[in-house]
Amino acid sequence: MRLMLVRHGETAANAGGIYQGWQDVPLNETGERQAAAVAGALAARRDLRPVALYASPLKRAWRTAEAIGVAVGLAPTAHPGLREIDVGAAEGLTTAEVHHRWPALWEQRERLGLDYGWPEGETGWQFRARVVATIDAIVARHRPTAGTDDAVILSTHGGTIRFALAYLRGDPIGPWPTDAVGNCSITEVAIGDEAAGRAHAVAVVNACEHLVERGA
Repeated sequence: MRLMLVRHGETAANAGGIYQGWQDVPLNETGERQAAAVAGALAARRDLRPVALYASPLKRAWRTAEAIGVAVGLAPTAHPGLREIDVGAAEGLTTAEVHHRWPALWEQRERLGLDYGWPEGETGWQFRARVVATIDAIVARHRPTAGTDDAVILSTHGGTIRFALAYLRGDPIGPWPTDAVGNCSITEVAIGDEAAGRAHAVAVVNACEHLVERGA
């Protein structure tokens, strides 16, 4: 079984360097093209058999999932556990505005690690626990009946993908994960079986070639 982790397409907030968190921002025109491109790329994979499609209910991820669903023949299922981290009072602010309002924020984040929490938002530990529980639940639902080439697609967010990838890869817990995750990139993980002694295997992280190939 494979997990296909897809970040949503671009939004105006992405382009403007604005923190989104749980803010319900739609895709912009570039994001719509990116969603169509990643949908086409997944549908063109002959080595995969998509069997389930889950999405964050936030518009940017949900719209990306709708495009994927049309291409692969699956209706998306909303899962709130796939939402981005809640950045609390930073939602809707630019990077410059965040630095002005909380000048010590980044120093605290680096020093405290996952103990750090966004003002009025989630801590790293809270976010990690939510993402891990969501991944575990989805894997537990599908792995017992899934074949090697069966794919579960998750349309979600950059922070969610970073924490999911760090968990599945078995990274040390403590620092904030920093993998690059572009809009409508694909991160692919072959799900192992602990009982059989097979670890998860990361096949690709942040694949974006399809966006260039399809003119997005």
